[in-house]
Amino acid sequence: MEEREKNSKIVPFEPDAAFFFERGVRYLNRHDLSRALKSFERAVQCEPNNAVNHCNLAGVLSELGDFEKSNEILQSVLTNIAPDMAECYFYMANNYANLGEYELAEAHVVKYLEVDPTGEFAPDADEMLDVLIHEFGGGDILRESRRKQHESSRERDYARTLLEEGKFHEASTLLTKEIEMQPDAVAPRNNLALAQYYLGHIDEAIALTRRVLELEPKNIHALCNLAVFIRHRGQHEEYRHLIALLKKLMPLQFDQGYKLATTLGILGEHQAAYQIFLQLVQFGDRHDPTLYFALAAASANLNRFKQARQWLLEVQALDPESGVADYYLQEIDRGLEKGERVLLSYSYQLPFHLRSNMNAQMRSGAFAKIGTWAKDPSVRSSLYFALFRGPRSTKREALQALAVLHDTETIHILRDFVRDATQGEDMVWNGVFVLQAMHVTGALDVYLGGQLTTLQLPVKDERILSWNPTLEAIFRDVQSALATSDADLIEIAYDVWVRYLMNVFTELPKIVKRSVWAAALEYVVRRTAGRTEPQAIVASRYEVSVKALAKAAQAITVTL
Repeated sequence: MEEREKNSKIVPFEPDAAFFFERGVRYLNRHDLSRALKSFERAVQCEPNNAVNHCNLAGVLSELGDFEKSNEILQSVLTNIAPDMAECYFYMANNYANLGEYELAEAHVVKYLEVDPTGEFAPDADEMLDVLIHEFGGGDILRESRRKQHESSRERDYARTLLEEGKFHEASTLLTKEIEMQPDAVAPRNNLALAQYYLGHIDEAIALTRRVLELEPKNIHALCNLAVFIRHRGQHEEYRHLIALLKKLMPLQFDQGYKLATTLGILGEHQAAYQIFLQLVQFGDRHDPTLYFALAAASANLNRFKQARQWLLEVQALDPESGVADYYLQEIDRGLEKGERVLLSYSYQLPFHLRSNMNAQMRSGAFAKIGTWAKDPSVRSSLYFALFRGPRSTKREALQALAVLHDTETIHILRDFVRDATQGEDMVWNGVFVLQAMHVTGALDVYLGGQLTTLQLPVKDERILSWNPTLEAIFRDVQSALATSDADLIEIAYDVWVRYLMNVFTELPKIVKRSVWAAALEYVVRRTAGRTEPQAIVASRYEVSVKALAKAAQAITVTL
């Protein structure tokens, strides 16, 4: 009886990878390389997909002088487990140097500096290059690599800047060229997929991302992007599978971890996001307010408001000037007081309505003054989505917003819009009008009359007014009035009316009585041509009051 009780209390011990890892480190510290090797081999057997264990094993083999085997393992890590683990190139460079393969050593150390120029081993890599070049000759690989690296880096940085500024069409053009030059490069494909997604081209974005995963099945950026894209598509089964996969990943680099955590947070997996952000703070930069804010966002979204307040206080101490922490601290306090839930975005900035209230700006005319909203990719993406897929009233507002940008990106978007067969003719003419207001000239492909045709900008006849029946009717009224005795003024009337509308497009006047504006337009036209008639005579012709005519005429005149 006593023996059975004693045996029943025995708990079997099953050592895991962490156990063998710690044992291997202890043996290394004692310089017992043979036992360290066996321990790391067991760690690899327990967790064959853990790249760190493989690198430790390669490191011991290198210490034992088995440089070829070490490099085989490191190459396997890059090929099959962690393609982004740049330090493998540095370790391989050391092994090749020890083997006397100096050209291969140079090639691999250069590759390391290309992939991770500010990495942990960058100073050692630079020193190693100097030795390889001065002691063993060479340097051609380095010089050619640095030239290509400079060109590629410049284009990559510019493309990233375009994405950050919401210029998705321009970024797409640049990234497409980069992919043509580097067909197997994954970074430009990931960025192009994002650009296409923001432009509303979801199918293209998904196709590009799947191609990245064909090249690198474990590319974290691509996996994160795909999860976002397919959720948008409503592909629930694949989405659930991807979320489960993302929650199991253990990123080895800061940018991968930040991307993964942010994506999980955006997708509503706040607990998983919190854990990764917490690790980034513990093992990374403790003076980065964006990390503390991300922790605050995850906490608040988990209803842990006291915890969120503590993280926001860290943000406030690190970045008091931005006002971000102050605003959200007030929001959390307000929510706690009223018993309401407060959700935080993972984007480290004030809410858009505080930075630039779009609707209020359109009503007040302040939209004509381009502010920070013009470089906000989320705003631009929303405008593009509204323009192509929103209801007619929203399309109109989107066009008003885009009209003030007057940049290459907007012109590209509007050119796509006016040749889109799914838009009505009035909306196509609206887009043509905006392009003409931007002083775009030359041939323009448009979808009118059920077919794709070509217009020459500027359009010099009344068709340009087809986007707004009321405004077109005002010109028609004046055209009819002038046709009998002053037909030569019709062209001036067209010019005056179009110029006026271009100037006030983002804040069109409220037309209560059409005849008032027709009278005002004729009066301004006659005065412009040197054939002025008294306001009372023109007003009586249109059966409107002199006061109403004068007010509308003043509005037209001050914008010309």
